[in-house]
Formats: sequence, structure tokens, C-alpha cells
Amino acid sequence: MSDLFEKIKNSSHEEIPNIAHDKFIEIYSQKFGGEEAETFFEEQKNLFINELMYGSYKALLEKADSMSLYFAFMFLAINGLSLEKGSTTTCYLECRRVKIGEDPNRKNARGYNEAIYQNSAVITITGYGEIILRQRAGQIKSVDSPKIVYDCDTFRYGESGGRPTLVWEKCLPRPNGSKVIACYVRIIKNDGSVDYFVLDTDEILRLKQYSEKFNYGKSNALYGKLEDGSDIDTGFLKSKTVKHAFKGYPKLRIGAGGAFESEKDTEQNFEQEVISQTTDQEHVNTEDDPFNS
Repeated sequence: MSDLFEKIKNSSHEEIPNIAHDKFIEIYSQKFGGEEAETFFEEQKNLFINELMYGSYKALLEKADSMSLYFAFMFLAINGLSLEKGSTTTCYLECRRVKIGEDPNRKNARGYNEAIYQNSAVITITGYGEIILRQRAGQIKSVDSPKIVYDCDTFRYGESGGRPTLVWEKCLPRPNGSKVIACYVRIIKNDGSVDYFVLDTDEILRLKQYSEKFNYGKSNALYGKLEDGSDIDTGFLKSKTVKHAFKGYPKLRIGAGGAFESEKDTEQNFEQEVISQTTDQEHVNTEDDPFNS
């Protein structure tokens, strides 16, 4: 590993995929078969380099630690996810500022050791990518398209006999001024049983507060301006619902170099600051999204 580290350290970022070639092919072949391994490598190499040279995170990735770029590229082989963009985007390459230690010789305003951060490349898995991984893991069969619930609709969510139940009747026509109160998805498990995830007003406001902490007191504009969160952008809300739909499910082992998009919204992730130049809006899925399985 020390020889590999030195080779990566002394190479340009664009050369990293070629350095990873043999190991990339070996791992992908073991997990997904060797017939498409070389083709998949070439596709991801080109997409990876294109992001480094022309992508939205170009300026940040130029400062990223070289080993983090290596692990990010290898992550694609380990999980069989592609950087290809489109309505079924499974993941994307970005840069995060990760705490790697503390400086005992420098103190912050509260008297604690100053944190030491490093710019690290990471493959972030979208909601659609997470669905694919959970399908492969045998946790779920499919996920329905998210449904937006308004205050004029009939909506009940709870349990009966230990199983989740949900009733939703859409009000037609909807009165002017109807407010968004929730969004939900239906998850079909491999055994045929049904599960639901509901993102209600309380959760919307909680995520909005996290967004404010991440963005120095100003939340993402897509959360809306009203205090009750009822004017949230509906496409944005659908995307958030799918991202968080599996928070009660067993954690997936995805290896180094990657992270779930939903982790950006969790308070525990404040130590791992996202230093992107884009917003969640770029990864919003519309009603024509791939969650209509």
C-alpha cells in the first residue's frame, strides 16, 4: 500500500483511474462478472475524468486528497454504480471537508483544540442509487413514486396488527391555497409485504433547520419561506422523501470512498462539511423520476 500511496501522491488526478485499472477490473469481475468489466472501467474512467476537468466540483476536486480520489473511483467497481447522468442518476462525484484530527497547538474560541480538515473526494449515492443497492441486498423489491399530501386530502397513517397502514384520498378539485402537509412512499419488500415512509411537517421543518446550520443561517430556498414548511417545492420534497425512506432499514456496507445523499441532512454529519458549489436542486427528481417501479 505504501508503494501505491507514493505512486498516487506523485501522479496527477487524471492519472488515478489508470493506476486503479487492475484492481478495479479484479473487484468488478468478482462481484458482477468479467464480461463487462473492461467496458465498465472505460466508461467510468471517462466520466470520472470529465468530472475532474469540467464538472461542477472541478475547483474543489483540484484540492482534494489524491488517495480519496482513488478510493472514490474504486467505489464504483465495488458497488457497480455509474457516474452517468440522467433521469436514473445513481451517484455523483463531489468534495467534502472531512475532519481528520486536531491541532493541540491551536485553540478555538471555546478553548478546544482546533480541528484539522482535509478536502476529500467522495461518491455520493442518490436516492435511486440507494434503491438499487437495497434491491441487490434483498431488502426491497421496489419503491412507488412519492405522493404529495395536502391539508384538504384524507390522510391517515399508523399500524394495525403490527403492520403499517396508510390511507390517502386525494381531494379533487383541490381548493386554492391548499397546503402541503406530507409526502410518502410505498415500499414493497421481497416477501411481498408493504412498508411506508412518511415525511411530515415536523420532519420537513427539522430538515430545514439542518439546512440552515449547513448554510450559515439560510436554508435552501426550495424549503420555501413559510414557517410551517407548507410551501416547500414539491419536486424537492419527493426527492427528500425517497432519500430518507430507508433510515429505519439495516445499514448497507458500501466500502470506503462513498456516502449516501441522505447523510447530508443529518446532524451527525456536521463534522463532515459539504463544500459543494451546487445545491440540492441539481439532484431533485421530478414526477418522471425512476422511482416509479
